[in-house]
This record gives sequence, C-alpha cells and structure tokens, in this order.
Amino acid sequence: MSSGVPNLSKFTKPTFTKEQIIGSSEVQRKWRSQVESKLRHQPYLVMFSGSKPKATIMDYEKFEALWQKAQESSELLLELESLRRVMSAADPTNAKLLSLKEVMAKANITEADLEESPDVELESE
Repeated sequence: MSSGVPNLSKFTKPTFTKEQIIGSSEVQRKWRSQVESKLRHQPYLVMFSGSKPKATIMDYEKFEALWQKAQESSELLLELESLRRVMSAADPTNAKLLSLKEVMAKANITEADLEESPDVELESE
C-alpha cells in the first residue's frame, strides 16, 4: 500500500553555475560586493566551505515564496493521502486506480491541453 508520499529519489538536485558559488570567507568579509550583488542576478547562491557545499543563500522574498509553496505542497499531500484512503475504503474490490495518462486518454485530454493551462507543468518521464 502506498504511503501517499511521492518518491523523492526521482527528482534531481538543483544545479548551479560558477557565478553562483561563493566561499564562506567571502560571505563573512565581502557580503555586499560578493553576495548582495550576485543575488540581484542569481536566484540563489551556494556557499562552499573548502570543497563542499554548506549552505544556500537566497533573497528573502524568494525564500518566502518557496516556503509558501512548500506549505501548500504539504497540505496537498495530506489531502491526496486522505482522498486515497477514502477511495480505497469506498472500493471493496480494491480496483487499481487509473494513471494520469489513462485518465487523460478517457477524457480526450492531450498533453498540449494541459500545458496550455497556466497552473500545470508536465515533466517528461
């Protein structure tokens, strides 16, 4: 039985460019010139200590937006798990649920139709 939590191992780690890398000593000594100036052009910076990434620095407004999305995602996961449990309990045969592709095929919805929706982003499998 599924726990309702997505498999996070299929997601890739975020990438970063050479311009987004800053050293820990730069954070301490050159905050304005090395961090604030780069944050104007980069979505986030990766602070390295030695050869290992230790922290990510991002603009506070972007952090708040990311935090809000994480909260919304958490709530959606709870709702999905609740729905899955209700559907599982309501189906005495425990019939297999349809995949998104099967639902789309039955409803004659194409990927292009979904991509035209402003709140839908599809990732290739």
